[in-house]
Amino acid sequence: MNLLAIDTSTDICCVSLCKDNKLISTYNQRVSFGHTKFLAKFTDDIIKKNNFSVKSLDYIILSIGPGSYSGLRAGSSFSKGLSYAIGKPIIPINTIDLINSLVANKDNYYVALYSHKDYIYYQEFCNGEAIGEQYCDRISKLNEYQFYGYGLEAFPNINSLEVKPSSLNLVNYILKNKDLMKMKNIASISPIYLEKNN
Repeated sequence: MNLLAIDTSTDICCVSLCKDNKLISTYNQRVSFGHTKFLAKFTDDIIKKNNFSVKSLDYIILSIGPGSYSGLRAGSSFSKGLSYAIGKPIIPINTIDLINSLVANKDNYYVALYSHKDYIYYQEFCNGEAIGEQYCDRISKLNEYQFYGYGLEAFPNINSLEVKPSSLNLVNYILKNKDLMKMKNIASISPIYLEKNN
């Protein structure tokens, strides 16, 4: 199975290529607001460097958030354009679910991504199972559980471990969860934009 995985859910632009179920290349760079420029270049470079035909892809794996508004929009637009051009499906992956798959904790904890000011995108879990919905809220409103995620160094008073979302993790996630490879209408795939709670 040949996969192109794209993660632009944070300030890191990340693209990975998987050929015959094996990861062969990954490009990533911290870009802040330059996802559009880097995403096209990284994809072109990764295809050319590995002498790979983009038409040989089976799926495009896309992290759909929650996360960076501009990053998610860039990743979604680019992936849809490529999908239409080569006639290959997109498999959307929730960023918080992806991070949670990398956590081993039997207690209550949060998976979170920095949003802005003192806001985070988050969901509570217990022993790997989700509790409630995903939200964008002030971190001060949450319990003093362990946090896992990205950008949380902005809050030195919480107990957090960094887990970066990345296209590399997307590849590993989808290879372990092949049941997620279901055909979806491309038009129905959209980023997860969470509005902040007041």
